[in-house]
Amino acid sequence: MIQLFSETTKYGMGTFAMRRPQVFQKFLELANEIMNVESGLSQLERELVGAHVSMKFGCDFCHLGHLDTAEALSGPEVRSLVDHPTERLQTLFDFADKVVSNEVTDEEVQKVLDAGYVEKAVEDVIFAASLFGFANRMVTGFGIHYVEARDQQS
Repeated sequence: MIQLFSETTKYGMGTFAMRRPQVFQKFLELANEIMNVESGLSQLERELVGAHVSMKFGCDFCHLGHLDTAEALSGPEVRSLVDHPTERLQTLFDFADKVVSNEVTDEEVQKVLDAGYVEKAVEDVIFAASLFGFANRMVTGFGIHYVEARDQQS
């Protein structure tokens, strides 16, 4: 097995902290700036958008990690919201899908506003979907998969 993939299997995202600490630190700073600051979305909504986008990208590591965080925020019942979102949450997911597929239009933004979200929420979905597009490709490119025992410790 290639050493890098052996390390990612053992350490998950920690591999990047060891191999490329500057890149990892900048990624964490960006993720914190997008996910943990004042927002037009709740912390739970941002995590669920992360879970949704990560599921679309086929990244089990990020998808399940966001679900774990959502559960920690609001309890186990929120895990089902990615597959069975409320109508209002579905609006965010639909918009995130448009961001991912480069199909954002004024009409798509208006749908989010019509669902009762503010413009800052639109901006936050764009940032979150973009961040997870990068993160999911990085994680899957390096062959990292979710391992509960390892990843719930981090």
